[in-house]
Amino acid sequence: MKLTPVSAGHFHCDGGALFGAIPKVLWNKVYPCNDDNFTQLTLRCLLVEIGDRKILVEAGIGNHYPEKHLKNNGVTSVDELEKSLIEKGFSATDITDVFFTHLHWDHCTGAVKNVDGQLELVFPNANLWSSKTQWEHAKISNPRERAAYHRQVLDYMMESGKLKLIEKEGEWLPGFEIKMFDGHTPGQMLPILHTAKHAFVYTSDLFTTAANIPVLWISAYDLDPVQVMKEKGEFLKEAAAKNYILYFEHDYYTECASVHETEKGVLLKEKFRLKELL
Repeated sequence: MKLTPVSAGHFHCDGGALFGAIPKVLWNKVYPCNDDNFTQLTLRCLLVEIGDRKILVEAGIGNHYPEKHLKNNGVTSVDELEKSLIEKGFSATDITDVFFTHLHWDHCTGAVKNVDGQLELVFPNANLWSSKTQWEHAKISNPRERAAYHRQVLDYMMESGKLKLIEKEGEWLPGFEIKMFDGHTPGQMLPILHTAKHAFVYTSDLFTTAANIPVLWISAYDLDPVQVMKEKGEFLKEAAAKNYILYFEHDYYTECASVHETEKGVLLKEKFRLKELL
């Protein structure tokens, strides 16, 4: 198994939304914001090579949104994903699979592009993967979450015949394990990637940033805060016991981190760059 970070650009969100009920005087010390209260986030995808499979975890945002929407969300680039792949020695046609942890706009809509008003697949040779639970939820959702789904893009993925649905957690491919979490949104899938040296967890929105590791530091975007706290608490104990390395999709400042048990619960232990661990 080979792991390669791939960038799909950057964006931002309100610090109060990122940390929910945690007071700004606390979170701003560990994850700073600008004068408008915006915290800088990134879209850090991951290319996983297993045998002849080249699996891209997440696909970023893409070019579907009006300029006002992009500006309001601090989106810096709508075409960085393909550029980043090329810089790492790959092309869009090399990708065999695109794995979506869930179907919110910042995680999956970059797998489709708008070309003169027509939708096209960015990765024409790839199957696209979502959990069945998340796909079914995305169709009904609720007023609070509905804006996070781009219905036209999702329907296009399904109608293309490329979108496949995963029904259960466990080993998906050799060394590529899936765990399901429902608090942020039903059917969120986190990959656990078992390499020769470490097990890496692609944290998606279970741990948006390293600052979100403490159980109570949860996002206002989470649909079920109580469920998120339960899932985080249980998984953090597993991560500490099994020495997992957390790989952050959205943390602008921290790529990877380890955790350990303390008197105050499981907390951040050490920060790393992925290349230091491979």
